[in-house]
Amino acid sequence: MAALAAALLAAPALIALYLALAPGNHGASHARASRSTPAVTGAVPRATAPMSDPLTPVSPAAFNAPVAAYLTYADHQLGLMESRISQLERALASGDRSGAQKAWRGAFADYLTLGAVYLEGQIEGLNQAIDGTAGGLRAGTASRHFTGLHRLELGLWTGAALRSLEPWGRLLAADVSKLRRTLPHVRISPLDYATRAHEILEDAVRDLLSGTDVPWSGEGVLGTDAAVIATSHVVKTLAPLLNTSESVLGVDSALTALRSTIASIRSEHGGLLPTNSHLTQRQSERLDASVGMALEGLAQIPGALETAIPTRTPPIPRGALRADP
Repeated sequence: MAALAAALLAAPALIALYLALAPGNHGASHARASRSTPAVTGAVPRATAPMSDPLTPVSPAAFNAPVAAYLTYADHQLGLMESRISQLERALASGDRSGAQKAWRGAFADYLTLGAVYLEGQIEGLNQAIDGTAGGLRAGTASRHFTGLHRLELGLWTGAALRSLEPWGRLLAADVSKLRRTLPHVRISPLDYATRAHEILEDAVRDLLSGTDVPWSGEGVLGTDAAVIATSHVVKTLAPLLNTSESVLGVDSALTALRSTIASIRSEHGGLLPTNSHLTQRQSERLDASVGMALEGLAQIPGALETAIPTRTPPIPRGALRADP
């Protein structure tokens, strides 16, 4: 009996220790290693709200129109990005570092407004070439496979000769052009598309507000703003499939509140979004809270758009439950 009492007293502490050490369970993005340290204060809560039950499965064919609308939107955003890259190339050729940095910011934001570009196969490889970091590369930033936006970011913010960056600018332009030609032919599964509604913003917190993916420019707030634009567009295309789901009615209001928070931070910095290091403590707290609320609602979307009724876990038979002597 003494042993049983000791075990019962120790159980809460063991459970707390397990929960503290349990790894996160967010999806991978941009073909990068998982990261989990947000720069904003406090941890972003994961949603625990129950799904509506019973679920009515959504026909996979119902996703055709939302995905088609997304691909049209993505093509437009890539067109804007191509214009920014042209500006970047001209600034590099003329020796205008400030102009090149401004053009880089625009191209970076344009690319992140795509949001759902990460897929398997050729698209994944192009995404790595355009927006991949040096993480995981054996030679790090010296690797020939470290290209694209972040290779240019490194050079632009560390004083590299602008002429030395011109080949990287031309390669970025070629990769974006190839992606734009390829994107209309990709197929996005309903599960991938529904999941991205939540993962885009989650990835921004992990990779951008943490500073992990923008170590030289620090433009995590800019990237997060672009992620909110992408998220809002994906949710907009999914709206016809969600209009009867009570569990996601608060998503629009949460995204509106998040956009308002970012707009107020922009206003407080003279009309420009600050870098991560220039966020005040109060601004970080406000952004953290707004992002957390948005993620809570967005996390419910995949469950509300199941294309099949999830298999229920059968209850444990009463006879199988017994207390150890």
